[in-house]
Amino acid sequence: MLHMRTLKLKLLFALASEQDFLRVGEGYKYKPYEYLYLRLAEFEQGSVRDAAVRLASEGAVDKITRDNKVYFRLTGAGRERLLKQIPVYRGQRKAWDRTWRLVIVEGVGDKLRRLQRQLKSLGYKRVSRGVYVTPLAVSEQTKQLFLKKEWLNKAQVIESRKLIVGDDLQLARQLWQLDQTAAGYAEFVRVAERLLKLARRNIVLLRQSKGGFKEVFDRYYWLLKTDPGLPKKLLLPDWQAGKAQELFLRLVELTKTAGI
Repeated sequence: MLHMRTLKLKLLFALASEQDFLRVGEGYKYKPYEYLYLRLAEFEQGSVRDAAVRLASEGAVDKITRDNKVYFRLTGAGRERLLKQIPVYRGQRKAWDRTWRLVIVEGVGDKLRRLQRQLKSLGYKRVSRGVYVTPLAVSEQTKQLFLKKEWLNKAQVIESRKLIVGDDLQLARQLWQLDQTAAGYAEFVRVAERLLKLARRNIVLLRQSKGGFKEVFDRYYWLLKTDPGLPKKLLLPDWQAGKAQELFLRLVELTKTAGI
């Protein structure tokens, strides 16, 4: 089940990755199975076909047949589904209100993991057992979550604009391990710039199993999955997410030329 869930999400990313899908919702192109096989090469081709068909039945992708060949395209519903699972930029769409939301949970028993998943989807980070925090403006969503019968009277929710000890940047840096993610972006930029330079001389290099576009594709997907999606004011000065995206999209354009 987990294998298929992972495959379906990465398949949606593959269909979305030819443009800045975080900001653009239209203009997706139909792609054949061969396009998906390369980007999802770690999965069996039969599993890729199964995932694509399932996503089509769920309305996340559109499926057509031309000249006895099947093609798939991301739908608006598929894009929204993808964005819910990739947190990058969710805290950067507007200025931070400098407010922290703190949730203290008790009495949920063996349902804690399920509740944690829901809090994580809202952008909360676990501080310790039963304690979660986020700088994102999700107070109303948090309120509605704990008004549900299942979680009613199971939590205290606090908003605060002031830390008595420490500072906002240090708190974000420690909880979300920002140094690690920043290093990941820096390494991606190094690898992508190298491949871009080489591919301009010999575009065939994009097809390499190691060091080619597939490696860059996987690295970028993982970075988007692990990016905490914090407001810009809480990110490190050397945060290279924008540069990484620019390089990735430039390499994507080269893959079109190479027919990959």
